[in-house]
Amino acid sequence: MRLPPPLIDLLARGLLRQLQERRVIACDHPRAAEEKVARLITEDLRIDDELNEEARLTLVEHQKEMAEGEMEYGLLVTRIKAQLAAKRGYITGTGPGKLPRDKAQALAARITRLFLQDPDVEYFVKEQELRASVLRAIEDEMRRDALREEKARQKVRSIKRNIPEESGEFHALFQQFYRELIDRGL
Repeated sequence: MRLPPPLIDLLARGLLRQLQERRVIACDHPRAAEEKVARLITEDLRIDDELNEEARLTLVEHQKEMAEGEMEYGLLVTRIKAQLAAKRGYITGTGPGKLPRDKAQALAARITRLFLQDPDVEYFVKEQELRASVLRAIEDEMRRDALREEKARQKVRSIKRNIPEESGEFHALFQQFYRELIDRGL
Protein backbone atom coordinates (compact mmCIF):
# COMPACT_ATOMS: atom_id res chain seq x y z
CA MET A 1 0.00 0.00 0.00
CA ARG A 2 1.39 3.38 -0.97
CA LEU A 3 0.04 5.15 2.11
CA PRO A 4 0.58 3.79 5.62
CA PRO A 5 -2.57 3.63 7.79
CA PRO A 6 -1.51 6.50 10.10
CA LEU A 7 -1.03 8.70 7.02
CA ILE A 8 -4.47 7.74 5.71
CA ASP A 9 -5.99 8.84 9.04
CA LEU A 10 -4.02 12.09 8.93
CA LEU A 11 -5.10 12.65 5.31
CA ALA A 12 -8.78 12.09 6.16
CA ARG A 13 -8.59 14.39 9.19
CA GLY A 14 -6.78 17.13 7.26
CA LEU A 15 -9.14 16.86 4.30
CA LEU A 16 -12.23 17.31 6.48
CA ARG A 17 -10.61 20.10 8.47
CA GLN A 18 -9.77 22.01 5.28
CA LEU A 19 -13.23 21.58 3.78
CA GLN A 20 -14.89 22.75 6.98
CA GLU A 21 -12.53 25.72 7.38
CA ARG A 22 -13.23 26.76 3.77
CA ARG A 23 -16.96 26.41 4.51
CA VAL A 24 -17.40 23.89 1.71
CA ILE A 25 -19.01 21.34 4.03
CA ALA A 26 -20.29 21.01 7.58
CA CYS A 27 -20.48 17.75 9.53
CA ASP A 28 -22.71 16.86 12.44
CA HIS A 29 -20.24 14.10 13.39
CA PRO A 30 -16.78 15.02 12.02
CA ARG A 31 -15.00 12.03 13.60
CA ALA A 32 -17.44 9.62 11.93
CA ALA A 33 -16.96 11.38 8.59
CA GLU A 34 -13.16 11.13 9.00
CA GLU A 35 -13.48 7.40 9.64
CA LYS A 36 -15.67 6.95 6.55
CA VAL A 37 -13.16 8.83 4.38
CA ALA A 38 -10.26 6.82 5.86
CA ARG A 39 -12.10 3.54 5.19
CA LEU A 40 -12.86 4.61 1.62
CA ILE A 41 -9.19 5.46 0.95
CA THR A 42 -7.99 2.25 2.62
CA GLU A 43 -10.41 0.15 0.58
CA ASP A 44 -9.39 1.87 -2.65
CA LEU A 45 -5.70 1.29 -1.98
CA ARG A 46 -6.40 -2.31 -0.96
CA ILE A 47 -7.92 -2.88 -4.41
CA ASP A 48 -4.80 -1.35 -5.94
CA ASP A 49 -2.65 -3.78 -3.95
CA GLU A 50 -4.84 -6.70 -5.06
CA LEU A 51 -4.41 -5.67 -8.68
CA ASN A 52 -0.63 -5.52 -8.21
CA GLU A 53 -0.63 -9.01 -6.73
CA GLU A 54 -2.92 -10.38 -9.44
CA ALA A 55 -0.69 -8.86 -12.13
CA ARG A 56 2.40 -10.33 -10.47
CA LEU A 57 0.80 -13.78 -10.36
CA THR A 58 -0.22 -13.46 -13.99
CA LEU A 59 3.41 -12.78 -14.84
CA VAL A 60 4.37 -16.20 -13.55
CA GLU A 61 2.64 -17.51 -16.68
CA HIS A 62 4.90 -15.32 -18.83
CA GLN A 63 8.22 -16.17 -17.17
CA LYS A 64 9.54 -17.95 -20.23
CA GLU A 65 8.92 -14.92 -22.47
CA MET A 66 10.52 -12.62 -19.92
CA ALA A 67 13.52 -14.95 -19.52
CA GLU A 68 14.04 -14.86 -23.28
CA GLY A 69 14.07 -11.06 -23.07
CA GLU A 70 11.02 -10.58 -25.23
CA MET A 71 9.17 -8.56 -22.58
CA GLU A 72 10.30 -6.17 -19.87
CA TYR A 73 8.99 -7.03 -16.39
CA GLY A 74 7.91 -3.51 -15.36
CA LEU A 75 6.14 -2.85 -18.64
CA LEU A 76 4.36 -6.17 -18.48
CA VAL A 77 3.19 -5.59 -14.87
CA THR A 78 1.85 -2.15 -15.83
CA ARG A 79 0.07 -3.53 -18.88
CA ILE A 80 -1.53 -6.43 -17.02
CA LYS A 81 -2.54 -4.22 -14.08
CA ALA A 82 -4.15 -1.71 -16.47
CA GLN A 83 -6.10 -4.50 -18.17
CA LEU A 84 -7.31 -5.91 -14.85
CA ALA A 85 -8.27 -2.43 -13.62
CA ALA A 86 -10.16 -1.65 -16.83
CA LYS A 87 -12.19 -4.85 -16.46
CA ARG A 88 -13.18 -3.75 -12.95
CA GLY A 89 -13.77 -0.11 -13.86
CA TYR A 90 -11.03 0.90 -11.44
CA ILE A 91 -8.53 3.74 -11.84
CA THR A 92 -4.98 2.92 -10.82
CA GLY A 93 -2.30 5.42 -9.90
CA THR A 94 0.16 5.59 -12.76
CA GLY A 95 2.42 8.44 -11.79
CA PRO A 96 5.27 8.86 -9.36
CA GLY A 97 4.79 9.35 -5.65
CA LYS A 98 2.45 7.97 -3.06
CA LEU A 99 -0.70 9.38 -4.62
CA PRO A 100 -0.37 10.30 -8.30
CA ARG A 101 -2.73 12.92 -9.74
CA ASP A 102 -4.97 10.43 -11.55
CA LYS A 103 -5.40 8.43 -8.34
CA ALA A 104 -6.07 11.64 -6.35
CA GLN A 105 -8.74 12.61 -8.89
CA ALA A 106 -10.40 9.19 -8.64
CA LEU A 107 -10.36 9.38 -4.84
CA ALA A 108 -11.76 12.92 -4.94
CA ALA A 109 -14.69 11.68 -7.05
CA ARG A 110 -15.36 8.78 -4.65
CA ILE A 111 -15.09 11.00 -1.56
CA THR A 112 -17.44 13.52 -3.18
CA ARG A 113 -20.01 10.77 -3.79
CA LEU A 114 -19.58 9.71 -0.16
CA PHE A 115 -20.30 13.27 1.03
CA LEU A 116 -23.29 13.63 -1.28
CA GLN A 117 -24.83 10.44 0.12
CA ASP A 118 -23.97 11.03 3.79
CA PRO A 119 -26.89 12.58 5.71
CA ASP A 120 -24.43 13.91 8.34
CA VAL A 121 -22.55 16.00 5.77
CA GLU A 122 -24.01 19.23 4.50
CA TYR A 123 -22.34 20.84 1.49
CA PHE A 124 -22.63 24.47 0.43
CA VAL A 125 -21.29 24.35 -3.13
CA LYS A 126 -22.22 22.64 -6.37
CA GLU A 127 -21.10 19.05 -6.86
CA GLN A 128 -18.35 19.97 -9.33
CA GLU A 129 -16.93 22.58 -6.97
CA LEU A 130 -17.14 20.10 -4.09
CA ARG A 131 -15.08 17.58 -6.09
CA ALA A 132 -12.52 20.27 -6.97
CA SER A 133 -12.32 21.30 -3.30
CA VAL A 134 -11.81 17.70 -2.21
CA LEU A 135 -9.05 17.26 -4.82
CA ARG A 136 -7.38 20.49 -3.70
CA ALA A 137 -7.52 19.34 -0.07
CA ILE A 138 -6.01 15.94 -0.98
CA GLU A 139 -3.21 17.66 -2.89
CA ASP A 140 -2.59 20.05 0.04
CA GLU A 141 -2.35 17.12 2.44
CA MET A 142 0.06 15.28 0.12
CA ARG A 143 2.24 18.42 -0.04
CA ARG A 144 2.26 18.42 3.76
CA ASP A 145 3.38 14.80 3.61
CA ALA A 146 6.20 15.68 1.21
CA LEU A 147 7.36 18.31 3.72
CA ARG A 148 7.15 15.67 6.47
CA GLU A 149 9.36 13.39 4.39
CA GLU A 150 11.87 16.18 3.80
CA LYS A 151 11.99 16.94 7.55
CA ALA A 152 12.72 13.26 8.22
CA ARG A 153 15.50 13.25 5.57
CA GLN A 154 17.00 16.42 7.06
CA LYS A 155 16.95 14.87 10.51
CA VAL A 156 18.88 11.83 9.25
CA ARG A 157 21.34 14.10 7.39
CA SER A 158 21.90 16.12 10.58
CA ILE A 159 23.34 13.10 12.41
CA LYS A 160 27.03 13.77 13.09
CA ARG A 161 28.40 10.81 11.18
CA ASN A 162 27.74 10.77 7.47
CA ILE A 163 25.19 8.13 6.55
CA PRO A 164 24.98 7.50 2.79
CA GLU A 165 21.45 8.13 1.50
CA GLU A 166 21.47 4.86 -0.44
CA SER A 167 22.19 2.80 2.66
CA GLY A 168 19.77 0.65 4.59
CA GLU A 169 20.66 2.56 7.75
CA PHE A 170 19.60 5.88 6.18
CA HIS A 171 16.34 4.31 5.00
CA ALA A 172 15.62 2.77 8.43
CA LEU A 173 16.30 6.06 10.25
CA PHE A 174 14.24 7.98 7.69
CA GLN A 175 11.30 5.60 8.24
CA GLN A 176 11.62 5.95 12.02
CA PHE A 177 11.71 9.77 11.93
CA TYR A 178 8.94 9.92 9.32
CA ARG A 179 6.67 7.68 11.46
CA GLU A 180 7.35 9.88 14.49
CA LEU A 181 6.25 12.96 12.53
CA ILE A 182 3.07 11.20 11.36
CA ASP A 183 2.30 9.92 14.86
CA ARG A 184 2.65 13.45 16.23
CA GLY A 185 0.33 14.71 13.48
CA LEU A 186 2.93 17.14 12.13
